[in-house]
Order: sequence, then C-alpha cells, then structure tokens
Amino acid sequence: MKKFFLLSLSILLFACEPDNEEFVVPIQHQFEVTYNESYDKKPAGNAQVKLTSSSDGKTYSAQTNENGIAEVEVVPGTYKVSVNRNFTPQEYLDFAGQNVDDNIAFNASLDNLNITNSGNSLTEVELVTGRIGNLLIKQVYFAGSDVRLGASFRDQFIEIHNNSNELVYLDGLYFAQVYGSSSIPSDIKPHQLPNGQLDWSQSLGQQDPDNANSKYIYSDEVLQIPGTGEDYPLASGKSVIIAATAINHKAPLIVNDRNGEPRTYEVPEPDRTINLENAPFEAYFRPFQESQGSTWLDSDIDNPSSVNLEIAFKSFGGKDLILDTFGRDAYVIFRDNPGEINSWNAIPSPAINSDEFSESTSTYLQIPTSVIIDGVEVQRNDPNKAKPKRLPDAIDAGEISTISGKFSSESVIRIKTRETDGKAFYQDTNNSSVDFEVLDHPEVVID
Repeated sequence: MKKFFLLSLSILLFACEPDNEEFVVPIQHQFEVTYNESYDKKPAGNAQVKLTSSSDGKTYSAQTNENGIAEVEVVPGTYKVSVNRNFTPQEYLDFAGQNVDDNIAFNASLDNLNITNSGNSLTEVELVTGRIGNLLIKQVYFAGSDVRLGASFRDQFIEIHNNSNELVYLDGLYFAQVYGSSSIPSDIKPHQLPNGQLDWSQSLGQQDPDNANSKYIYSDEVLQIPGTGEDYPLASGKSVIIAATAINHKAPLIVNDRNGEPRTYEVPEPDRTINLENAPFEAYFRPFQESQGSTWLDSDIDNPSSVNLEIAFKSFGGKDLILDTFGRDAYVIFRDNPGEINSWNAIPSPAINSDEFSESTSTYLQIPTSVIIDGVEVQRNDPNKAKPKRLPDAIDAGEISTISGKFSSESVIRIKTRETDGKAFYQDTNNSSVDFEVLDHPEVVID
C-alpha cells in the first residue's frame, strides 16, 4: 500500500510539472510613431497600431499616447505591422493649419518584424500621407470561381469608381499589375530587400537607384482605356467594370480552339460565377497575341458591345487579363500622356546579372508613384505563405485577402461610407486593410 501511494504521488507531481520547452512567455514591445519630415517628425498621438502574426494570423492592437508611444504584449514571432492615423478636416486644420475638404489618412507598414525575447524592444515607425484621388479601384475579383463547377479565372474583373462630386472622363486611364516577389524566402538573397521584396536599385539599367524602391513601382502589364478625351464619362458616385472577358459566364462557353475544333466550357453550377455580358470594358488579347506571333486563349473572345482596352506595355506571358487567383498581386490606376510613358525606363528583375541578360529577358516598366491615382495591395489568405508588399505605404499601407482563397467566388470591395441621391461613396484611407471587406460573391452592378 505504501509503495502504491508513493508511485501515485510521483506520477501526479510529474504530470503537474510545466513543459518549459513549449511554454511561451508574452513580452512587451514598444512602438515609437512619428510623422515624416514634412511634418517635422512630430510624435503621432492616437495612431492605431496593428500586428498580425505571420504564423497563425492572430492580431494584436494598441493606440499611441500623446508622445507617439504604443506598447503591446505579444508572443515572440514574426509580424506584419500596420499603423494608421486619420484626421477629420477640422482635426487636420488644428494639426497642420491647412484646410481640406475630406479626411486625411497617414499610414505606415512593416513586413517581417521579428520580435524576440532578446532583441530590440522598440520599433520606430514613420507615417506618410498618400494621394486621395477622384477615381478608386472599388472592387477586385481575382479569386475566380471553381475550376470544374464555375468559370475558373475567365470571370475575373476589376471595378473603377468615381468617388468625387464631379464628372470624370476615363479616356486615357491606365491600369497596371505590379510585379514583385511572390513569396518571402527563408534566406534573403543579395538582390532582395530585408522584407524579401526585390531591390530594384540593383537592376541593370536602373537610372535612379537612390529612389528605386520608394518613388517607383514596376509593372509587367499595363492596359489603357482608349478615347480622345471625352468619349467615356463616369458620373459622380458611379462605377464601371473592366472584365477579363465580357460574356455571361453562367452559360456554357462554346468556342473554336486554335485548330478550329469546337470546344465547350461547361458551367455545372452557374451560381458560382457571374454575368459580365454588359460590362462596358474588357481586355481582348487575341489581336495583340497574333501580332507577336504568339498563341491565344480560345476562351478570350470579343464582345463587340464592350470597349477593348489597349495594351500599352506587356512582358507578362498571360494571354488574357489574368489576375493571380492566390492573391499574390497589387494593382494601380494612373494617368500620364503617352509621350511620357514611352520615355519611361523598362528594366529587368534585379535577380538578372549582365551575363544572363539578353533580348528575350523580361523587363518591367518603371512607373513613377507621382502619377498614380490609386492602388490596392492584395494578399494570400494563408499568412504562412504571404508575399512581401509591392506598393509603397503612400499608395497602400495595407493589404486585403479573400477568406477562402483561390477559386472561391469571393471578391474584395471597398467599404461604403455613404449614399446620397443614388450616388455611392467609398472609404479611401490608402490602407486596404481597413478600407476593404470580403464578399462571398462579387457585386456586379452595370449602370
């Protein structure tokens, strides 16, 4: 009996002993947030600090005090950080002495902030304010619908919105997909920035290395709305859709393939996809592909009732307007005259050295951020597989992902702030993490 009691007591004590190897102790980490030098680097009080764990997606948040200091308790790990401070017109007048008509947003972001028990317990963050334009990228449908039961990537689209009180003409507006690293490597390469993104200052032919990663973005595909200046008006509070292919994707698609043989793309569950046959704009790539001596997609067909966008620049091998279904992408809209764009530099990836460069090497158009009207950074839904940001904070300090991932029929759309006399207006703080929400099915409204 005595031996049995001692054995039981030993088992109980062993079971109650904590597992020191798995027990993680939270630590305090401080953020010192200031405005940029345009505002004399003043402390940024009342700024919202949000950390998202790169391993499990868990979030932590805090608010800075009047000295710009925020303290948050987190477990050691790697985090994405976003910081934003919004001003009403009256608050901005009191702060900067300037009259503005709309709210002003300051933002900052950090990728791959490694917080450890033994590391630096203070992170400095500098806020910047971005341009608030009259046109917005309102909705992006990049996930596509089920490959077998829906329309795969054929039904993708973007939606442009006039968020101003004035009529805006879309003639000459450019849409660009932004090129960059699609994943964060375990080991940072010499041609990459600390966050894993490409270091464009090292590209062959780079003419502005000091500003290469802050004052430019790089695109592998640029499309333009045609027109002579006043052909395509967009009323205040209204939107237009640019479809990859402007057809009714709910119906079976019957086409002839490149050999002239009939082919049918069935859509067993039409509710998974959408009807885009009345979309005012579409991307039709076949003429361009033929002019380059390249093959085309048989599913990329021309809707004569929809205006075809012009291809201003292309090094991406996609045979249609193809958005990355995983969310490893970023998009911008911008304006400038064609003469300026034709003079912009096009350079190879910084991973390419002089021995590897040839006439067939892909190059990427170097677009000044000063011409960009709006940008949206999208992201994978799995934080363990996130890509590093491609857009500077002044364009988009955040990012938005779908919930269910690729081919889920989900879209991302801006949050509506008000609707007046049939005109809708949407949130624009240059931070997609707070400006966007996820729809389980795209919203298609053709005015």
